[in-house]
Formats: sequence, C-alpha cells, structure tokens
Amino acid sequence: MKMTTYRKVIALIIGLLVPIMLLYSYSNHVSIQVVRSTIEDQNRNRLAFFMNQMDAMVDQLTKHSITVSRDYSVREYLNGRGESDPLTQLKRHLRIVDMLNMQTSTSAWSNQIIFYLRDSKEAIATDYSAVYNDAELNDQKLGEWEHASKLTFGNKELLFSRIQEADTPELLVEVRFTDVNLKNMLNSLQQGQSREPFLYSPGQEPIINYGANYQLITRMVQELGDQALSDSGSLNVAIANQQYIVNYIRSETIGWYLIDIVPLESVFAPIHTSRNLFYVSIGLLLALGLLATFLLYRNVQRPIQLLLRGVQRLKDGQFSVRLKQRPHNEFEYLFDRFNEMAEQIEELIDKVYKETLRSKEATLKQLQSQINPHFLYNCLFYIKNMANLGDKDAVVAMALNLGEYYRYTTRLEKTMTTLREELTLIENYLNIQTLRIQRFRFEIDMPESMLELEIPRLLLQPLAENAVIHGVERSLQFGVISIRGESAGGVHRVIVDDTGPGLSEPERFELQSRVAIPMDEQSGCGLWNIHQRLVHLYEGKSGLQFSESPLGGFRVELIWVQKESWG
Repeated sequence: MKMTTYRKVIALIIGLLVPIMLLYSYSNHVSIQVVRSTIEDQNRNRLAFFMNQMDAMVDQLTKHSITVSRDYSVREYLNGRGESDPLTQLKRHLRIVDMLNMQTSTSAWSNQIIFYLRDSKEAIATDYSAVYNDAELNDQKLGEWEHASKLTFGNKELLFSRIQEADTPELLVEVRFTDVNLKNMLNSLQQGQSREPFLYSPGQEPIINYGANYQLITRMVQELGDQALSDSGSLNVAIANQQYIVNYIRSETIGWYLIDIVPLESVFAPIHTSRNLFYVSIGLLLALGLLATFLLYRNVQRPIQLLLRGVQRLKDGQFSVRLKQRPHNEFEYLFDRFNEMAEQIEELIDKVYKETLRSKEATLKQLQSQINPHFLYNCLFYIKNMANLGDKDAVVAMALNLGEYYRYTTRLEKTMTTLREELTLIENYLNIQTLRIQRFRFEIDMPESMLELEIPRLLLQPLAENAVIHGVERSLQFGVISIRGESAGGVHRVIVDDTGPGLSEPERFELQSRVAIPMDEQSGCGLWNIHQRLVHLYEGKSGLQFSESPLGGFRVELIWVQKESWG
C-alpha cells in the first residue's frame, strides 16, 4: 500500500505519543506501589497502637481484680465465717460489694469482678444474679480469657471472662467485660473513614462496630478462614470484583485478631483520577493531531479527488453531476466553474426532455390534489348525518379517522408511499363505515411481498369508498367487500370486489371510456383521477379495469407495471 502524506503524519503523531504513554504508565505503576506500601505501614502502626491500648486496658482489669482480692475486708470476711454472728458477716459482705462497685467504676470499661469461695460454694459480686456453678468453673481454664454468653444482671450477654486463683486459699477471682467496650473502641478506630475494623477469632462470631458493613465482614471472615495468619501482617483480598488491603494484628491478652479492611479504590482514587486525566489529555492531543491531518486531507487532497471524479462522470455521460462540497479555499473557484460547465452541457442536451418531465409532474400534482376535497366532502356529510342521528361513537370515530387522514395527506414532502400505508388508511375508513352501516364486512388479503411496493398517495381510498357507497350500501342484503393483491412478472394488481348491485355490461363499458378521456364537467373526481395518475406515472398497461365481480357485484382492478420490468 502506498504511504501517503496523510498516513505519514498519523504515524508520526502515534510515534510521539506512544513512548510518552508507556513512560507515564511505568511511573504510575511505581507510584501506586509506593503509596500501597506507605498505606500498609501506616495501617499497621495504627492497628498496633490500637491493640496496645486494648491490651493495656485488659491488663489493667486483670491487675485490679487481683489487687481487690487482697483487700483486708476480703480476708476479714473469710476469717469470720463460722465465728462471727450473721449480722456482722452481712455487713462485711456489703463492704466487699461496695468495694467492688468502686473498683469497677474507676475503669473506663464496663466490667465486673466476682469472687468465688470454693469451700463454701459462695459467689460475691455486684451482680446479685451471680451464683457459684461448679460446672462452669471446671469447664473454663484458669488464667485464660474466654469469650462466651453468660448470665449477667439477669440477661445473657456475650462477654470476655478470665478466672484465676487469688493469693488467699480457696478464693477464685473472675473479671468480665462485655463486647460493648470493644465495639465502642472499633467505632473510634473507624472515625467515619472508608474502612471496616473488626475483631476476629477462628470459629467465633466476629465483633464489629455499630455501623459496620456486615455482608463485607462476613465474606472477609470466610476468606480469612482459609488463611494461616501470623501474629501480624497484611493481605490483598478480592471480593465481588473489588480489591481490599487487609491488615491484621493479634492481641497478646485475649488472643483475638484485630482486622482492618481498606478498599483500594478509596486509597488510589486520586491517583486514578490523575491517570485518567492524563490519558484524556493524550487522547485529546491525538485527536487534535488527527484533526489537523484530516483538515489537510479534506482541503487539498479530497478536492482534487472530487474534481477528477466529476470529470470522469461527465465523460461517462452523467451530465447531472455537480460538485456540492464547498472547500472555502482556492478550490471553491474551480468547483464553481466546473458546476457551471456541467449545467450548461445538461441544459443543451436535456432541455426538451426536462420540459416534458415538468409538464407530467405538474399534471400529477393537479390530479392528486383533486382527491383530498372529494374525500373531505364525504366525511363531513357523514359526520353531519351521524350527529343528526345522535350516534356519538360514530361521530367520534369519523372525526378521529378524519384527523388521521389529514395527518397522512398533509405530509406533502413525498408524493409516493407504500402499499402497506395505503392499506392502513383503507382499513381505518372501512372500520368507520361498518359502524355507520352495520350490515357488511370487509376482507383484506395482500401478499407480504407487495406491502413495500411504492405507489402514489391516496390511490386506493376512492375504490373502497365506491365499493361502500355504490355497492354494499345500495343492497338490502348483508354485504362483503374484498380487497386482495396479485403480482406476477412485474405486473401488480389490487382487486376490489363487492356484493352490491353492480353495473350492467354497457354501463361498465361507458365507465371504462369515461376514465380514459380528458376530464370535463360530467367526469367524476374519484375513478377518473386514479386512472389518469396511473397512466401518467407508470404508462404501459397501467390503469383501472372494470368487470363483474364473482361475488355478484362490481369489480375494480388497479393495475400498474413496475418500470424496471418494462421492455
């Protein structure tokens, strides 16, 4: 293929822009990796700080529970069992409860401390629903945190608990705190950012904040169940076609993992926006470069091609050729001179022929315009009669049909239409006539191959009108109007039959003669117009033919010959 100047310029532009795009793509990739690494480090530091706070709070609760178990009032109560009177022991019990209330209220977390006396099977706590239960105490390992549902203040709640032996023999100390404390800390960690922190332990329901995306966390828990997690680290996880950075760290106290989910889209959105703007800019530069080369092609190379093509078409005898494009440069003068030359040649060769065509076209327009008033007179007369009879539905139907008819006939931009559209108009007309007369039916049978044939507008309607007014309407019997089509050898026929009284053979002969002669005062506007339009437009054997209908009434055959089939 020959390398034209246009193609060379395009290749040069592409050769300049492609290296720039490759360099930027590499730079963008490196930037994303650096940002990803920085985000992961920041998130790990953030999680480590949060986890240190949580572990410190848990350690504080543990130490407080041991400290309070060493209080003098506890030893006094233990030593007074069996020796002091019950009232004194009750007062000592209440002092221990008050001390526990003071101790738990000093912590920022909602917590609870319970003393279990193994020898007397007692439980001392701020919660009077706490009881000594050997089964629960034996099931839980001493010195380890456990997450389970337990009875507290009369209700079952999920909480963390740790039971350990005190310095005093036969005394166990349990410290508890609920999930609410952890959820509040998770809320503060999230701080309205696009992240989802939660606490996770394999086999346990995750602990989430109050506004968490439960569906996302559930999917993430399923992904983490297949992972072997170390004490801390990060993962890249894809869920529902979305990429996420997952950072995690393990608590040294309760043994749960703090998980933080950060969507990559929220992190890299500014970078992606910058990248997209760059690509858009490159696209605009490429488009401008192509536009510049296209303008060069259109203003120089294309005008020369059009001139050469026009000269060749003149040489081939196509004298109607014109150069319609306006280059708005030096070539415009050449185009004008060429058009003047072609116009003069066409006028010299086709003057007589074009005059004949103009005459025929004027005659066709005159004949077509005569049908519209004819149909309007009939419709208005019909509406008047139905209004006198009080038939509102018929009046409305005729009015609607008349509106549709004039919507169709006032489209003056085209004088031709398809047989399908003409049949639609006829069907509408006959439906209204059946409402008026109510003693005839109609049938339309047109081959599918004929429906898209082009014919003059308003060619078939007068035939249907005559079949109604001069056919079935004059008969006292129930009538039938049949409209069907035939096509063979380029000759097309639309045949309209009715069961009316019909015409005698002399009358049919007279009607055939009248439609073939020039119009005078006695000639009608319907069948004569149709016949003349067919003759002028298609010539040959086109026109109307009349005969007796097999249905017993009158038959009209509308015949036209396609111009392609002449000869």
